[in-house]
Amino acid sequence: MMNIGIVVLGHGSRASVGEANQVVFQVTDMVKARAGHDLVETAIMNRKSGLQDLPGAVRKLIARGARRVIIVPMFFANGMHIQSDIPEEINALKQEFPDVAITMTPHIGADPRIADILMERVQEVL
Repeated sequence: MMNIGIVVLGHGSRASVGEANQVVFQVTDMVKARAGHDLVETAIMNRKSGLQDLPGAVRKLIARGARRVIIVPMFFANGMHIQSDIPEEINALKQEFPDVAITMTPHIGADPRIADILMERVQEVL
């Protein structure tokens, strides 16, 4: 995975220091530890946050040597960002970097592991 970059993409919040943004950075750190390399970046969809956006994260990874970029959206629902906004940005990036493979994983959705986490939380307060 040496030349594979990973973007952890969150929705984010307008407040650049808000918890909605910080949790994305925390998850990015966890992904980076599991990936075993540092070609991992955070991106925030909410442009009003003032934080790094998807094109900025992808450009940074490519500048650092990524030849393939995998975007991992931290979204539960298949809403407008997943259906159109993110794919539009990816298509523009593919035009800008035709020699780099840029793909997106499925969103989180109704993954059964979420139910496991929720039930763990229930058990914690019983």
